[in-house]
Amino acid sequence: MNLVSLLYILVVLDVVSALYFVNWGPFPLVVSELGAPTAYLNVYVHVPAAIVLYIAAAAALILAVWGVWRGASERVVKWMDFSAYAVALLGWYAFISGTIWAAESWGTPFALDPRQMSILVLALVFSIYPAIRRGVEDPDRSVKLAQVFVIAGFVLSVVSLVAPIVAQAFHPRPGSTLTGTMGAYMGVRILLLTALFFALFFSKARGAGWLYVAGALAAVLLMYPWFVHHPLRVVNVTQSTIVLEDGTALNAPPDSVLSPAFFNGTPTLPKNFVAVAGGGVFLVRHFSAYVNAALYFAFMFILLKVRERL
Repeated sequence: MNLVSLLYILVVLDVVSALYFVNWGPFPLVVSELGAPTAYLNVYVHVPAAIVLYIAAAAALILAVWGVWRGASERVVKWMDFSAYAVALLGWYAFISGTIWAAESWGTPFALDPRQMSILVLALVFSIYPAIRRGVEDPDRSVKLAQVFVIAGFVLSVVSLVAPIVAQAFHPRPGSTLTGTMGAYMGVRILLLTALFFALFFSKARGAGWLYVAGALAAVLLMYPWFVHHPLRVVNVTQSTIVLEDGTALNAPPDSVLSPAFFNGTPTLPKNFVAVAGGGVFLVRHFSAYVNAALYFAFMFILLKVRERL
């Protein structure tokens, strides 16, 4: 198997696994946050991209230091450029997707969370990188400035990573979300995206990006219940009734929609969204997961296009 074939396989697995986990993956039955537990399906796209963002920043740092120490070959410079561009793109994706998720789970898109704000600064700073590479006419000077920029910029990624530890934050501490079945599936997504990131060092696989376009379209199509059935949030349940936010009481047992209906004595359906169709009631996963999946595919399409130009 050559590298191009491997890259195509990794892209297909990335698209299929993201769509599968967002639409069929497990989610917490009960959450302490304000919003729907199904909003936590965002972990399958938001968290892997955010973690690979830090991996890309570390890779850019290592390549920059190697170039300063041993001399920057054309390949090392190309890899450093790609890693820096990945930090910018994944940084913007992590900030935007996190903001969309926060609107549901935190009750506000901008909670001034230290991780959220530091990711924004990181994305803004690394967005300057293309100007440094293209704005300096002397190639050698451009590379040296880029190396200094990457080394200095890495400090921001460290600040972002440790922010939930040293400051009060809505974000959990690093590693605390990687538990249970969700953690295992999220780990698979992280390993897959990490492998894809490093595979892109060695191959361009022209045309593979269009698989992400197909994935984005599929994510939008999976949102059809929000367009067709107009779901409403559940505010209360009894053994045989589901009460919606508009005051409607549906004569349906909660466990026919979400099982188990109770977890440690707490009902699992409240805060989730349901819709009525075909004489039945069904659970509707929160739209933010589909939106962020579509955005993830869009940003990955751009990343592959950037790699094709290097």
